[in-house]
Amino acid sequence: MTQDSTGSTASTEALGGTVNTGGEQQPTTASPLDAAWLRQQLVAEGPYSRLRVVEAVDSTNLQLSRAAGEPGFAETWPHLSVLTAEEQTGATGRLGRGWSSPPRTSLSTSVVLRPGRDGVDPTRQLPWISLVAGLSLVEVLRERHGIPAQLKWPNDVHIDGRKISGILAVLAPVPAGAAGGVTVVLGIGINVLLRAEDLPTPTSTSVLLELDRLGEGRASAAGAGSPDLATLRTEVLAALLERLAQNLADLEGVAARGSVRDSALGARVQEVMDTLGQEVRVELPGGGAESGTAVGLQDDGSLQVEVTRRRSAPEAPWEAVEGSAAQRRRPFSAGDVIHLRRAQA
Repeated sequence: MTQDSTGSTASTEALGGTVNTGGEQQPTTASPLDAAWLRQQLVAEGPYSRLRVVEAVDSTNLQLSRAAGEPGFAETWPHLSVLTAEEQTGATGRLGRGWSSPPRTSLSTSVVLRPGRDGVDPTRQLPWISLVAGLSLVEVLRERHGIPAQLKWPNDVHIDGRKISGILAVLAPVPAGAAGGVTVVLGIGINVLLRAEDLPTPTSTSVLLELDRLGEGRASAAGAGSPDLATLRTEVLAALLERLAQNLADLEGVAARGSVRDSALGARVQEVMDTLGQEVRVELPGGGAESGTAVGLQDDGSLQVEVTRRRSAPEAPWEAVEGSAAQRRRPFSAGDVIHLRRAQA
């Protein structure tokens, strides 16, 4: 399996798709991101160092990870630099699954982070970066748009089981002798303007469709380029990046003092995570699986499951797990898990 180097993985393959036009792929007429306004809000007047908008790229995460191995990357892409693409054509999510985003319908964004800058030990921060990114999006969707988003461990955002976003944080290569310590590239993909016929899977959704479910009727507006939709992607991206910067600063402070899980920030992550309290099935490398109740998070962001059954292979029978509740509790890091599903699925 593929595991990112922060200890977090993301299943982002369900974000993309192609625009359904009766068998042909056609460019959308949606408006571009307002790059000038974003730079003013986020860079000139905000916490970010750089924001670059490109028309198309294979993957924002891959482009930054490739560039990270070259001399001068730290100066060109300092902490809190952003690369976002109008179209993503060749991204890979967890387990190497490919996905792409139709032009100007999604947000495909990567943020360069240096949690170990200034000599700070980033160890406590790294497993929580994807979780905090998911929290940031959940809070923006709830507060700004009234969408009842939830966080699915370790780093997907969904609404009643419909996936709207996937997140992937990776450690980038650092050239020999480079200053600045650990570099993390945090990728966030969000379905924004996809309509029902454009969705890649029956379990996907978009901001547009969720607003329609709330009665705003934007999906029935006169085309993706209508004035009502022209600024939606820009608004979502700006609000997300503003909240993300705030929450990452909070994470740095909390991690420097002690346990992230036991902090107010850790409590906020757990409050929006609907995985907790669910009966889940943890599918493992090699075909084995364990089933039980997700009861909490560990200090390192791993999921603690009170295991009641396990099987050794996909066709093997389930066997009961004996012992007290405490004895049956087992932590699973994101790197341990192929899939996490509801137990009845």
